[in-house]
Amino acid sequence: MEIQLRKWGNSLGLRIPHQIAENFGIDHNSVVEITESGDNLIIRKKKKVSNLDELLASIPADFQYPDDVLDFVESEPLGRESL
Repeated sequence: MEIQLRKWGNSLGLRIPHQIAENFGIDHNSVVEITESGDNLIIRKKKKVSNLDELLASIPADFQYPDDVLDFVESEPLGRESL
């Protein structure tokens, strides 16, 4: 698909066709990242930053700490740490 670039201030802008935006879940509030790779421009939708509640909800019920941090997580305070 060819898209005509347009002048936008001192920059160039491009429009993302509706169907492509819909396919990728992009809307006017989305943030994308553009990178160069050789002669190519790569546009990626940036993942939404989760809030703490969303992050905690995403932890599987059967989650287990890896062995290398398990002893730290289960250890008692040794000094005047704030818990």
